[in-house]
Amino acid sequence: MCYNFDNYVKIGRGTTVLMKEKKETITVWSGFAFRAAACVLLAIAAGFALLVLAYCLPTEKIRQNVAASGEQVSSEGCYYQWAKGYKNAQTDTYTDASLILNAMYPGSGSPVRDAMNAPRILYGEDDNEASVVKLADGVQADTHEVFYGRYWHGILLFLKPLLLFFDLADIRMISMMVQFLLLFLVLVGFVRRKKERELVGFFAAVILINPVTMIMGLCFSAEYILTLLMAAIMLFYHEKLSEGMGYYYLFLWSGILFVYFNELSFPVIGLGIPLVVYLLLGGEDTRGLIRKEMAFTALWGAGYAGVWIGKWILAWIFTGYNYFGEALEQAARYTSDHSTWEAQNPSLMERLAKNIDVYQKWPYLLLVMGIVLFLVLYTVRRRQRITGESVTGMIPYFLLVLLPFAVFTALGNGYSYVHYWFTHRLLSISAFAGVCMILRLTDEKRKG
Repeated sequence: MCYNFDNYVKIGRGTTVLMKEKKETITVWSGFAFRAAACVLLAIAAGFALLVLAYCLPTEKIRQNVAASGEQVSSEGCYYQWAKGYKNAQTDTYTDASLILNAMYPGSGSPVRDAMNAPRILYGEDDNEASVVKLADGVQADTHEVFYGRYWHGILLFLKPLLLFFDLADIRMISMMVQFLLLFLVLVGFVRRKKERELVGFFAAVILINPVTMIMGLCFSAEYILTLLMAAIMLFYHEKLSEGMGYYYLFLWSGILFVYFNELSFPVIGLGIPLVVYLLLGGEDTRGLIRKEMAFTALWGAGYAGVWIGKWILAWIFTGYNYFGEALEQAARYTSDHSTWEAQNPSLMERLAKNIDVYQKWPYLLLVMGIVLFLVLYTVRRRQRITGESVTGMIPYFLLVLLPFAVFTALGNGYSYVHYWFTHRLLSISAFAGVCMILRLTDEKRKG
């Protein structure tokens, strides 16, 4: 038998190169996993320290500024709708009032325990709005304390300092300015990236989220502001983030920030909408984009879950109360198909219909008709021939169209059925991704 020594050497060198590249890849990802875990631990420690400092602030001035807004709180009441009959125009005044009560809490003498327990004083059974007014006015009556420590309530880092200088109406106006500034930056970013046509999809998403409602609510505004911030950062610093592991860290920290500042309203918009922006900016092929989608989703979820679990553990350590067990019990309740206090075991289709029905109003139907007309005229005008390659390119967007429905399916009746009046906003991801998916057919790079 005769061997070709030259070929043997080439094959050997090729194998050596592949093994070296594989080893380097493992080293890179091992190093990233270590640093990602360090980021989660750092976020838990920093979040804990900052929250304790927030609870060291004096509360008398906070109480006075809330008292100045008593008429606003009383007139809006529980679950205020600024457009009657529109669930999309309904704010979560119940949760907002609980946050205000947290901010006014005079303190137990231990800022650490207070930061972990998130206590509030209630007059009566479960009337947060009335309790806000009475506590701010210094009403003397029977009260009791309620602990709500399974969330971080990171919004108190801003709410408590702001209430030292401003009343609730002032804070609402400041929030409006911040939101419009970020929205302006996102729009500028789209134009700079020559993605004007994709603004149609982003416009639809913003309308479904309803920016007016975001201004009116404290807990809602936190998630909306973070979503706009993420999109703006990506649009302005895409090239920088594309270097190394930049985007991986961005989505990890996004999950961390969302769990720290949100009250579990519709945080997945902070994953879905930035993912659509990445699809518009990313230069990979379809398979590469899908891999990135999966990786970014996993990192966002890891940051979210890791920092949330960290809160339960810290609260357990410093208060002695098993928040870990309470959180797991509540998670089972909210994700169950058989646990609801509004209907007897509603089906998945009823759950989906409840969220979709929020938009069964003429203004939204006119919006849909206008967007469909735009897409039809734009596609016809481009005379684009649909190819297998262009259809394949739509798959990453289609996965994001399905994302809200996956959440509605995974998180059962306690979340997506009972709280449909805010979970419906996840459909903004489907709107944004769906429009961009159709526009993908007319991409110049994919002409047949």
